[in-house]
Amino acid sequence: MTNIILLDVGHGNCTIVCSAGETAVIDCPTGAMLLDTLDDLGVDTVATAIISHADKDHIAGILSLLTSDPVRVARVIVNPDGQKSSKIWKDFRVAVADAEQRGTLQITTSLSTSVPGTIAVGEAEITVLSPSAALALTAVGGKVAEGGNLLGSSRTVTSNTLSGVLRIKSGIEGSMLLAADMDDTSLDFAMASATDLSADILVFPHHGGLPETSDPAKFTQRLLAAVNPRSVIFSNGRGRYDTPRPEIVAAVRLCGCTIACTQLSTRCQIAQTDAEPYLETLRARSVSW
Repeated sequence: MTNIILLDVGHGNCTIVCSAGETAVIDCPTGAMLLDTLDDLGVDTVATAIISHADKDHIAGILSLLTSDPVRVARVIVNPDGQKSSKIWKDFRVAVADAEQRGTLQITTSLSTSVPGTIAVGEAEITVLSPSAALALTAVGGKVAEGGNLLGSSRTVTSNTLSGVLRIKSGIEGSMLLAADMDDTSLDFAMASATDLSADILVFPHHGGLPETSDPAKFTQRLLAAVNPRSVIFSNGRGRYDTPRPEIVAAVRLCGCTIACTQLSTRCQIAQTDAEPYLETLRARSVSW
């Protein structure tokens, strides 16, 4: 049996995959929630920690995870980002250097369709659907053309463009697509290479915020047509950065998908209800109402 846990971390992302005695973590939030949840689950070893990209809302908790006494991390997978200058990114590199010297951690400095391609977690598989190796080689700050063409300079590749888009699948139990901060350019490249993005559940990119495109509704329609999900989840922080955006929610509604938010948003609900604020017993980040 495989359990996929999408934590309520406010404005950010964090997913825990537990299958057949193995555990993987995808993106790390700030604060103690991830470590506390791993403790609740009785997890003392994380086989693989995947960082979709180096933005703070995806990587802020990686140092807490790597330096935790109760939890051992065997491997970290992340793409390089030569333009990132945040304190957390610098501290992470120092932690990696220390772990390399002690031989306690395996680091894979590639998150693409080629390397590692697919990561096994017990009976589950995590498959990297974007970026392709060719797009990853462009690197942050590089130039590409529209329509998934490497030969051009009309678009600048950002850390969002190279964020890892991952599909989690386990037998016949269904699938979930974690779209990280996928943008128009990475979607263009995935579609140009006929990448199969289909999944039962889509965790919408950029927390339902404005993607790097002039037409968010059109981007949403293109992505939903490629994924064809039954449900769309927004990993959002209530009241932060105006997410999920109304034009994006409206486009999702038109596709007939079930909509959920990790923190309740008036844009995601049809009408006010008297339901409990949390539907699960798992830890959740507290929020002001």
